[in-house]
Amino acid sequence: MRRIAIVVSCVALTAAASAGAQVKKRTTYEDMQLFSQVFNQLRVNHPDSLDTHELIIAAIRGMLSEADPHSYVVSATSLVPEKEEAFRNGKLYPVPIEFAMLQGAPVVVSVAAGSSAAREDILPGDELVAIDSAAVDVQSTSELAAVLAGPKRSRTRLRLERRRSDGTYATFERMITREKVAEASGVPAAFMLDGRTGYVRVTTFENEKVADDLHAALGRLEKSGLERLVLDLRDNGGGLVTQASKIAGEFLPKGDVVYTASGRKADILDTGRVSRSFFSSQRRYPIVVLINRGTASAAELVAGALQDHDRALIVGQRSFGKSLLMRPFPLTEGSTVIMVIGQLQTPCGRAVQRQYRGRYRQSYYRLAGADRDTASRPSCKSSGGRTLYGGGGIEPDLVLDAAGPSPAWASRIGEEALFLKWTGGHVSASPAAYPSLATLAAHPAAAPGAVKDFRTFASKQGVEIPEGSGIDAWLEHVIAERVALLKWGDEGYYRMAAVLDDDVQEAVRAFDKAGALLALHQ
Repeated sequence: MRRIAIVVSCVALTAAASAGAQVKKRTTYEDMQLFSQVFNQLRVNHPDSLDTHELIIAAIRGMLSEADPHSYVVSATSLVPEKEEAFRNGKLYPVPIEFAMLQGAPVVVSVAAGSSAAREDILPGDELVAIDSAAVDVQSTSELAAVLAGPKRSRTRLRLERRRSDGTYATFERMITREKVAEASGVPAAFMLDGRTGYVRVTTFENEKVADDLHAALGRLEKSGLERLVLDLRDNGGGLVTQASKIAGEFLPKGDVVYTASGRKADILDTGRVSRSFFSSQRRYPIVVLINRGTASAAELVAGALQDHDRALIVGQRSFGKSLLMRPFPLTEGSTVIMVIGQLQTPCGRAVQRQYRGRYRQSYYRLAGADRDTASRPSCKSSGGRTLYGGGGIEPDLVLDAAGPSPAWASRIGEEALFLKWTGGHVSASPAAYPSLATLAAHPAAAPGAVKDFRTFASKQGVEIPEGSGIDAWLEHVIAERVALLKWGDEGYYRMAAVLDDDVQEAVRAFDKAGALLALHQ
């Protein structure tokens, strides 16, 4: 009877509180009193021995999570003192994978392009279940990043769980190298697709020299006869806004707006403009920019600026939709809050950031890049008068279908890392089959008998690959990519990936439209 009375009393209090909320808006002081009441009740009445500091940190996490999906706190107590100091001083290196906490579990959002992890068949949606054989026990992505961090080039074993297209689940492990993508070149590949078409892959804007690397790459291609350019920003998670302005300056006149910044405080207000321009007569060639759901942050600003000024045709899938200014705020006891303080817009005023208010965290990440009706979305006009839509991500001028889910047998090839295990022996046994990267790129074919040999290898590992000419062609393409990676590193991998990529071919076929846009700009 006593338990029932308590429950009824709570229901009555809740109803009364709801009724009161409808009459009078609560003040901040009243809400602080409310927080203090709950905190004190936990301290005094809860049967467990509670760490009050952990309760406060949990409350801070809750507030930041309610505010937006990207603000977070790095707790001073989440690391042992030695590791905490090394982490704060930048002496520890991260795992180049972005996670989100969905229903309490860390789930892969993206893998940094250009990192070694990007070639380990780790996909968005994979759930992290163990780190070096220990179960994952973290409350936030910031805490997870601290746990995963370690010495430069050291490795950690991640156990992941994946839901296959047929509804079954697979658990697999990957050895991941800790690395800072910013330390590698942000332009791992730049080459001529044909006698007049250049291709440049930019994987990150974290590197402070990425704009200089791009400038040098364009100079080399222009000497090789470049007349039109495919600029590939797919899976580029962004980085430094200053690099976005410099990169835009490769293709826009001096003084053109690249982005605007807005926030609560006056010092956040800013207009980023091209300060160093290379928009000369030889740089007035048509450009196609490739983007996808992994294109985010500063990479979206570059795509948006080139689109707003009618300087490039945007091709691919809608970008992620994240363009926020963030700043660290140290707390007195050693923790640090990393908080959103502003948003960035494209030159014509489009908001790149997707709406997160009133949405569950899971749907925010799940719907990244999703196509939406443009009827109710804000819009603005490009320099040439085209209507462009905002409200979340950059919408391509030419939309390409995203790749569908892989069949179960193809998923198993990746989960078992069969190409990785097989390619080394294949290259050793066929030393004359792949004389140079240029030869392989011109004729992207595996050595005779390679496909049959891989099928036999996969069968011995318990993976039966269906017969069919289309499947053989897919296997041959992947073998060519893996051989190029093994023999020529990132340059080989990205070159072969571009040569064999249907989306790149679609981009090349869209240059007539890109040329028409360039005429508008002029």
